[in-house]
Amino acid sequence: MSSPLKQPIILTPKPEQRVWGGRRLAETLAREIPDGPHGESWEIHGALPVAEGAWRGRTLDSLVEEFGAELLGKRAEPKEPSFPLLTKWLDCRDWLSVQVHPDDPLARELTGDPSQRGKSEAWYVAQTEPEARLVHGLAPGVAPQALLSVDGREMLPLLGYQSPPEGSLLYTGAGTVHALGPGFFIYEVQQSSDLTYRLYDWERDRPIHPGESKRCLLESVTPTARQDERSLRCPYFEILVRETAGAIEVDDQSFTILAAVKGDWSLEGDFGRHQLLYGNSVLLPADLGPVALHGPGRVLEIRLGEQVL
Repeated sequence: MSSPLKQPIILTPKPEQRVWGGRRLAETLAREIPDGPHGESWEIHGALPVAEGAWRGRTLDSLVEEFGAELLGKRAEPKEPSFPLLTKWLDCRDWLSVQVHPDDPLARELTGDPSQRGKSEAWYVAQTEPEARLVHGLAPGVAPQALLSVDGREMLPLLGYQSPPEGSLLYTGAGTVHALGPGFFIYEVQQSSDLTYRLYDWERDRPIHPGESKRCLLESVTPTARQDERSLRCPYFEILVRETAGAIEVDDQSFTILAAVKGDWSLEGDFGRHQLLYGNSVLLPADLGPVALHGPGRVLEIRLGEQVL
């Protein structure tokens, strides 16, 4: 049986029904999606199974358990118990809840799980409709404490609204109030955590978490990030937006995730040739070796971040 570390790892994506979702996963990505509003598709995640090759059917986390830093790279935490990142597509037909995520220490306190991760994330805006808006932080001059004394729609004027164009990168560190609005098709990169605490949910019949969300606002520390129009670096991940063919720098420091967010691409290396069609993602193990990227369009290169920036 050949090592998974010398070939790209292809996972089976997992579509998720969401009340705020649409049908772009089927219409734009040409995927077979069950009926109903699907707001998310998990692309790279530890619980997803390998889709092809000798390791077909095994979860990514089982490979992490077996190979550790050989798969993840030297930047990974020693004895990392699971794959540290989650990447997903988000199709926003309606507003997502106004929400906030905890940092690592608060996530562990709130859940009682010493291995629980916080949730810092970033968005790449793949498509946006005219006049689409999102919430990213608070309005100018508004302090987090201002949200402690308001509930429901009263908080909406206190929020910071933006209309980022296609191709934008937005960093949403732990403790940042945010909500995606209708009309966005987003590729999200985040710590592998599903901890979301809602401040407001547009009068939908879903739980609100006023206590936890307000603690996140006041106690979570937003990790430092550096970014420009084509790159973003935070302690948990790095994203490079790439539009040209050429060599991919796969080394022993970190695995590399490639996500085709525009156009069809292909990879070439000692493993042969692999197609990376629009909308798809692939995981390159840290021990893979040289890889050449071919094709026009746009690809996100995603790696583990350095804990100290």
